[in-house]
Amino acid sequence: MNEFDLIKAANKIFSVSREDVLLAAGEDDCAVVRIGGKNVVLTADVLHEKTDFPKGIRAEEIGHLSLAVNLSDLAAMGAKPLYFVHTITLSEKWVGNFGEIMKGMRKLADKFSVAVVGGDIDFGDELSIAGFAVGIADRFVTQSNAKVGDFVCLTAPLGKAQLSLEQLLDGAERDDIAYPESLFTPEPRIAEGIEIAKHANAMTDISDSLAVSLHLIAEKSGVGIEIKKELLPLDHLTPYVEKEKALELFLYAGGDYELVYTSKRCTHGFVIGKVVKGDGVRIDGKELEFRGYVHRFHEL
Repeated sequence: MNEFDLIKAANKIFSVSREDVLLAAGEDDCAVVRIGGKNVVLTADVLHEKTDFPKGIRAEEIGHLSLAVNLSDLAAMGAKPLYFVHTITLSEKWVGNFGEIMKGMRKLADKFSVAVVGGDIDFGDELSIAGFAVGIADRFVTQSNAKVGDFVCLTAPLGKAQLSLEQLLDGAERDDIAYPESLFTPEPRIAEGIEIAKHANAMTDISDSLAVSLHLIAEKSGVGIEIKKELLPLDHLTPYVEKEKALELFLYAGGDYELVYTSKRCTHGFVIGKVVKGDGVRIDGKELEFRGYVHRFHEL
């Protein structure tokens, strides 16, 4: 049973039918509820020391990352982030770095005018940070409304975070990896998401992989997606790996937190394909696997 099976199981248990619940648990990147005539967007995410924090990450970067992953979900819906609540389990190893973790979170929160309004602090065997973020959207965009004829667009090239992670795991020092900022301090595409939401039909962020994101859009929208290799820029990867490996990273790597969206016009980023009649996702006519990387890090 994988993550997506568990989400479906939870969705069945918590299924609701209320006028004020526009998107319920497990249906999309976030839940959306209607409060006071506003679309209030809700999301939660959790990060663990052993599986989510790469070797060499600094305390401030842990705080940044724990907020960034939640804000990226809001960006994927076209929401402006407003509030954040954290739940932190501190291991003995990280107690002395608590202030630096909070400063990293605060720095990113200030950048996007997010109020960190509280949370809970506990102690345990492993550092983990769970976050709950709230935003608001004039027009929210789901994964389930792609239209035949839409362009499929991507806000920026992919594969940087996974490439850098693999370099670390192969023994490179953090100062020598290709894209440390993509791995340690990814930027949620908040401004882009808000602008894209004005015209996009479907959108999601790329946390697991481009392949997974495209399959979710295709399945939930009841359409097919065709992408073209010639439209995928690999120049940022080929100085470090062979072209075949670069393509693998672009399609199946996670952790980049860019946005992929479908629309009649591509206003941010570049076109990688089109929405077509049918189902599934294909690249140059061949089926694209539903596959993304599960990151497993060495002990810090």
